[in-house]
Amino acid sequence: MDVRTRRPATKVAAEPVGPPRRHAPSRKRVTAYDFGLDAERSVALFLLSGGYDIIGRRVRLRSGEVDIIATRDGDVAFVEVKARRKGWDGLLAVDERKQRRLSRAADEWLSRNDAFAAFTIRFDIALVWSGSRIEYIDNAFDFVPTDDFVW
Repeated sequence: MDVRTRRPATKVAAEPVGPPRRHAPSRKRVTAYDFGLDAERSVALFLLSGGYDIIGRRVRLRSGEVDIIATRDGDVAFVEVKARRKGWDGLLAVDERKQRRLSRAADEWLSRNDAFAAFTIRFDIALVWSGSRIEYIDNAFDFVPTDDFVW
């Protein structure tokens, strides 16, 4: 008997209910995800220690996601965090397509947050490797305009 409902206990089906899973997430994938989250946390702490205010982390918008949005001295920095085990190849991952996507996301975010209209916009890249070493690149790229801004 189920003590909470005072009804007879029901048997649990031996077969799982619902569609079968194709495959469980691999250990490597979970580890890579956690590695990326740790890198974002490290960069947020790095920015806080540098006098920045963190406005948002992992900000999801229709046009994409921004890893970190931070402000300091009248600047709004849209920060893309790239975590790698070693090397500078994270910088190569921020290609023109990614820059365009971040520009769209920044434009959308700014259109929703009028309080930051007078701030200077900046796109920074934070490269994190070995879990702790951070290379921070201010003004890594300029705003990339496209024809499809609708916000």
